[in-house]
Parts: sequence; structure tokens; C-alpha cells
Amino acid sequence: MKIAVAHIRGPRGFKGELAAALYRQSSRSLKPGAEVTLSKEGKSRDLKVEYVKSLRKGIGLKLTEIDDEATAESWRGGEILIELEKIDPLDEKEFYHFQLEGAGVVEEDGTEIGIVAGIDDFAGNDLLIVKTEKGEILIPFVKAIIKSVDVAMKKIVINKIEGLY
Repeated sequence: MKIAVAHIRGPRGFKGELAAALYRQSSRSLKPGAEVTLSKEGKSRDLKVEYVKSLRKGIGLKLTEIDDEATAESWRGGEILIELEKIDPLDEKEFYHFQLEGAGVVEEDGTEIGIVAGIDDFAGNDLLIVKTEKGEILIPFVKAIIKSVDVAMKKIVINKIEGLY
């Protein structure tokens, strides 16, 4: 199984380097020699990392076979994927988005809220997109609201917050 580790922002320079935003800032999975897959709009391409540079807003990286600005530009908006077993282990209380999708969301008293349909990334915090009987709601993924996450049981317990949903 491959998971997305970065979003491609576009080309950086004229020699095929890509600018990307890591989904997990502390990730060291993208390193020289790492095998990656670029994915965008149903197409994909397997490549190797030549080098990685730290940038003010993300990373710059050079991949094999991407040697010009036009090719790099064609991957703008795509994602960089890596095999799950080759990704750095997560710290305690960290989760990959795919691990949370499909999880049931309940309040502390057991009241069922809905099922996680996806996660939106925002600068301040992630938002859980939860499908309920009444439609979709957004729940901020912050300590004040999220009481516990059980990845194995696919269950997220939240504090009841009046007016949140």
C-alpha cells in the first residue's frame, strides 16, 4: 500500500526540481535513493529521489527522469507516494489520514455522530469531514475536541461541544 507523503506545489527552477509540501513536517522518508510514485489525476510514475533540500515552505527535490521545468510543471497539484513499510514510524498520537477514514465518531457518552469521510489539511489544524444522518459536518482535529483515537478499532471519541454540529 502506498500513501501520500507530500503535495507537489510545482517546479522549482529550470532543471526539473519540484517544490513540495510535506504532509508530516518531521518526515525523513524522502531521501536520496528512495523509491517514490508521483500521482496526479489517475496517472502515476515511479521514480527515485536524487536529492532533497529544505526550503522555507516545504522541500525541493530532484527525481530521476524529471529534467526540465515543463515536466516538473506537469506534476503540479499531484502527490508523492511511498510504500507504507518504507515510511518513518509515527510518534505516539500521530496518525495517517487513511487510518482515520472510515472511523466512527462518538461522543464520550456513546452518542454516535457519524463516520469520517475524509480529512482537510489547514494551516492551523486538520478538519475531520464526518458524514452524519443530516449531512456532512467538519470537526476540528484538536486536543480540546478529540478525546481519544483508537486506530485498531476505527473509533474517535470527542468531547461534546454545543453548536459544533
